[in-house]
Amino acid sequence: MKYKLTGCGLKPFVFFAVFTACTVFLSCATVSFSVPNSVTVPEDFFGISPDRSPLNPEDYKLLSEFNASWIRTTIRWSGVEPKQGEWNFDNWDNYLAKAEAAGKKVILILGFDNGWLFKDNKERRKINAAQLPLYLNYVEQVVSRYRTRVVYEIWNEPNGIFWRGSNKDFFALSAAAAKKIRETEPKATILAASTFLVDTGFTRNMFKSGAMENVDGFSFHPYTLKPRDTIKGCHKLLKVLNENGFDGYAWVTEVGYMNGPSPFFSTKRNAEDVVKTLSGLAVRADRVRNMIWYELMDNYNPGEVKNPLMPFNYLGLIYPNGTYKPGAEAFMLTAGYLAKSEYNPDLPIRENVNKKITALYFLKEDGTSALILWNDGSGKKNMRLVVPEAENLSRHSIHNREIEALSGDVVLEIGKEPVFITWKGGKAPRLAN
Repeated sequence: MKYKLTGCGLKPFVFFAVFTACTVFLSCATVSFSVPNSVTVPEDFFGISPDRSPLNPEDYKLLSEFNASWIRTTIRWSGVEPKQGEWNFDNWDNYLAKAEAAGKKVILILGFDNGWLFKDNKERRKINAAQLPLYLNYVEQVVSRYRTRVVYEIWNEPNGIFWRGSNKDFFALSAAAAKKIRETEPKATILAASTFLVDTGFTRNMFKSGAMENVDGFSFHPYTLKPRDTIKGCHKLLKVLNENGFDGYAWVTEVGYMNGPSPFFSTKRNAEDVVKTLSGLAVRADRVRNMIWYELMDNYNPGEVKNPLMPFNYLGLIYPNGTYKPGAEAFMLTAGYLAKSEYNPDLPIRENVNKKITALYFLKEDGTSALILWNDGSGKKNMRLVVPEAENLSRHSIHNREIEALSGDVVLEIGKEPVFITWKGGKAPRLAN
């Protein structure tokens, strides 16, 4: 997302009006978190954007603790070619070397315009037909240097404030950039669109204009106010991709929720939102290649907030001082158990269980099972979980690392907040009313 609202003309109340309207629209649809088919969740499904982090060794260690395989950042044109014809990739060579040493995969955003294109040396967030060859030269320089070491994403949120030219000009840029990448490195992985929210009109025009030719994945940022609407947005996007015969993956290159200081925001639902979003996207891993949480770190520590109305300051999992926010432990727990697992829609075996009860079951190769339960209806429901011959049946807190040992036949109180159960071995689990 990477918004800086000051001076860009996007006022907080305008953002919330648009954002809320989109969320209300999505809320009109009905989509289940679960899916009817079994799915393998890749080992490298989860990632975290480290935008506000210096990415020192401690940060890479933290990303590994979060089970984050991917990081994403912008290789700014103005940063590698500050003056026309003068190239400097030293910082990026070092960046990629450290990321690779830490075992992280990198998505590089190819953006944006360059100040020296204009007399006043100020970026405009747009590139016209006459300037396009210069941008394509930048693309070629980057791709010829890094080849298949990274995934390339063309621009960021062009349907938002990061592109101020016409849609026609952007579609031409995106198509030309994808072609240039493919010509320069035929084996490159190319992402396009990178839409802010789920924008079906923009998406259809990407296909209609030819901008999706040579592209491997459609990237998007399904920001909403709650996980159910995030999953609805994903479902909506996948439907449009299918309509256009696109058999590539959807890539969630940003997703997250505003969880900052009161009275405008709250961290109360942070852990719940993380578990539901990660698990809801993981079961769609047959069409969703990965998901990258935005972001690792807030802009301010508690008590240092300068403007509580700026939501983009409060999307992180940790504070700058290293203190965990409520969603941090939830991310570690969920990504740890779901990465490199198999989702099975037929388990647990449901016996007179209300359809409002979501139950997502994942099994790892070593026989470790994870079951995530919550109630989409009102109130709380007592549900009986039976797992014959299970070893180490446990309930994990999604807020901290507390673990409660359970018997193989237990009654659980299921409410809005996910209940996270794990065990080893055992026979097919049953869930009964």
